[in-house]
Amino acid sequence: MESSSIHVRESNAETESVMRLVEISAGYWLPRALHVVADLAVADALDEEPRSAVYLAKEVGADADALDRVLRLLASHGVFHRRGGKYVHNALSRALRSDHPHSMRAYVRLVGLPVFWRSWGALEQVVRSGKPAVSDIFAYFKEHPQETEIFDAGMKSKAQSAISPVIAAYDFSIFGTIGDIGGGLGHLLKAVLKSAPKLRGVLFDQPHVVERVGIDETIASRLTLQRGRLFPRAATKLRCLRPYGGAARLDR
Repeated sequence: MESSSIHVRESNAETESVMRLVEISAGYWLPRALHVVADLAVADALDEEPRSAVYLAKEVGADADALDRVLRLLASHGVFHRRGGKYVHNALSRALRSDHPHSMRAYVRLVGLPVFWRSWGALEQVVRSGKPAVSDIFAYFKEHPQETEIFDAGMKSKAQSAISPVIAAYDFSIFGTIGDIGGGLGHLLKAVLKSAPKLRGVLFDQPHVVERVGIDETIASRLTLQRGRLFPRAATKLRCLRPYGGAARLDR
């Protein structure tokens, strides 16, 4: 009897291992479905009433049957609820709405951009050759303004979710100058400067990024915009950087 029980346990463990590999091998289905739903703004089309896939498809310009299959997949993993053949919001799906205070729609769209999707599709070639799928991602975005808008919005939404914990966790006022290196449009650095009225900041990024930085008059006198390239290293005028989380201390 004991031998039989051991055999059953071993068989169950082996089955679980195999099924885990099946799950991992098809793991890209779920995030890709999420990308598509974010691109189509399905969560924006879903209000407080339960809605059918037919209704939602009409609102976003999609095929009802195909959208229903995608939503069923997402609902089975906790994004949206499916009740009586219709869909309703839950905490995760609400965060895909554009008007959610902590909306992650833009970030999900960023991760699903064609350039990143193709890059992961080329992973085998990258592993074999050691060469990146995209040689200069910044040049790519410079040449694709529509995708750049999605990238900027996605980075902003991600930063906004992290800003409050960062500000609460660390006293930046002990520094005289803070440099955010590769800081994009400066959402984090601007928040840091507002939290410490005597602090000065340097936002460093590539020229085509810095030129899009919005000026906040409340901190304009304390924020310096620095254009440049981190690579090659000789191109930067910043002498000493000490990384700290999303920001870095700047010694000059």
